[in-house]
Amino acid sequence: MSSQNDTIFFDKNWKTTSKKTATYYRIKPYKIKTKDATGYKIKNTDSLFVINDYYLSNNKIQFKGYSKDFDAKYLIGKAEWFSENGNLETREFNYREEKNKVFKVPELPIFYIDYKIANKSLLTGGLEFCLNCKSENKLFLGTGFGITNSYNGNYYGLPDIHLSYSKELLFIKTGSSHKNAYAIGGVTFLNIFDLGIGYSFPYNNEKIPVYKGFTASFTLRLTNNEKAYQKFNMIQ
Repeated sequence: MSSQNDTIFFDKNWKTTSKKTATYYRIKPYKIKTKDATGYKIKNTDSLFVINDYYLSNNKIQFKGYSKDFDAKYLIGKAEWFSENGNLETREFNYREEKNKVFKVPELPIFYIDYKIANKSLLTGGLEFCLNCKSENKLFLGTGFGITNSYNGNYYGLPDIHLSYSKELLFIKTGSSHKNAYAIGGVTFLNIFDLGIGYSFPYNNEKIPVYKGFTASFTLRLTNNEKAYQKFNMIQ
């Protein structure tokens, strides 16, 4: 047993007190290397406090673990709690840094069909990825391929890449092909379908332009990923 000067006493609510009114006591925390305590390094944390708490009534261990601070408010690594009859509860406070984690893989892809009309019709299909599906507001990154008719009766293909952001009932969308860029805004129904208007800007003035002018659009999304859709809230 350490001397009383190296012992901190607590009442039943874990407030510091005198030995006379104490329920628990803690041997004065000391520091060890973080890697020795947890088995791995933690950024900006070279050492941790070793925490050992005991029941005053029988001197049995009540808690043992590691903390970033002297008062044991920020536990790190393996922590163990013991009841008076010896039952054990364990929890791991894991602060291990994941190496080489640069980009998080988006949620499951979404199949989309998009129809636009300006100086001609454009039908596009492809895949979208939900970049922040855990948020109520959604951001989609999409890529696809579209078919448009021309003045001479032939059909032309246009690749498509776009970003679409929705918040509540509204959305904005911007995208591009190798021939044009466009910006569209409008209303969305739970991100299942979007109705919008905007403008398509051609990159050059061809004799037979591919696609340009004021644009109306309709987009339909199909996916098994329910997180991609907004929730329907009924007002009572």
